Amino acid sequence: MTVRAVGYFRPGDSWLHHRHPVTKVLALGWLLLAAFLMPPLWLPALVGLLAIVSWTSGLLGQLVGSLRIPALLFASILIVNAFFFPGAREILIPLGPVGLSLEGVVFGLISAGRILVVFMASIVFLYTTLADDLLEALIAKGASHRLAFVILSAVQLVPRLQVRAGAILDAQQARGLRVTGSLMTRARAVIPLVGPIVLGSLIDVRERTFALEARAFGARHERTAYRVVADPPRDRWLRIGLLLATAALLALALGGFLP
Repeated sequence: MTVRAVGYFRPGDSWLHHRHPVTKVLALGWLLLAAFLMPPLWLPALVGLLAIVSWTSGLLGQLVGSLRIPALLFASILIVNAFFFPGAREILIPLGPVGLSLEGVVFGLISAGRILVVFMASIVFLYTTLADDLLEALIAKGASHRLAFVILSAVQLVPRLQVRAGAILDAQQARGLRVTGSLMTRARAVIPLVGPIVLGSLIDVRERTFALEARAFGARHERTAYRVVADPPRDRWLRIGLLLATAALLALALGGFLP
């Protein structure tokens, strides 16, 4: 069966695509904790690990292309901390009341590196995990169906808004709205989009609520799944290893063994 791209998901036949969604959730959780708990010197290793994982999964090009999204955030973190770091003592380049400080540069690089790891790990997870499989896998492992639906809605929120915004933009362009040109012209084009997007999102929420109620979403009876997510034995061992690695990381951090 051919699976088309849905939301962020990119169909593939790599080893990572075949991993159980819960295994990938645990791996994502470990990477997020490692980015903030492990010493900053480990950040390049984590970035390299994620690059290797994406490369072996056939997603390196798409991952690199997605970095343009947080590029402005990274730049702002570096610039603000480099020039406005509070209590900086080692000024490299004085510029009037502010200056380029060594402490600010180091702190900015560490902060940007951590956010980079979080972004890369999240993108790889979203690119290789089908939202429907994630929902069914969480419920099969005993998670509340309400919690699973909240997670599914969060994963699908931005793609659904992008699709809706694209449809509204095409409709507005067909009615003569100019969306290209100067910065002011583009800014004015945003205003006619906000109202339909907000109203459309509210209507979509209401329709999904009615659909869930019609399917007895709040019922307490035993449920049957319309799809079964494969859970090979190797994934079970991987989950055990990831749980042990997460527990060890937390123990080291709480014990003061990590700076």
